Amino acid sequence: MVALVFVKQTSDPLTGLVKKIDKQLTEAAGKIPGDVKRDVFVVFPDAPGLADRLRDLAKKEALQRVSLVIGAAPRYGVANEADVTVAIYDAVAAGRKKVQANFALRKGELDCTKRDAIAEALSKVLPK
Repeated sequence: MVALVFVKQTSDPLTGLVKKIDKQLTEAAGKIPGDVKRDVFVVFPDAPGLADRLRDLAKKEALQRVSLVIGAAPRYGVANEADVTVAIYDAVAAGRKKVQANFALRKGELDCTKRDAIAEALSKVLPK
């Protein structure tokens, strides 16, 4: 896993971020050696009808490399006031992960500038 995104709800800015991340991963796919996994999971809390909405979103946006999943917030500190939390990892020795960047954004804070900052941080852990 290279990034984990925990969100409270879908939004147009989030869709833009997910599309940008998916494009980055697709472009890097041919440069990733052998069995090294570069996965991004976008995790949503369960809500009625969410599974169908996520399937529709993945199909509509033709997502190839980003997984939209339903689950609980990670055990480590996700701020209650954060609407979107992003943790970007880089593999270190023995398969451990080291956080390279993290973002905690309140509702309405995910804009083009933040999206581009997240994409830039992700590009630093992807092969060139």
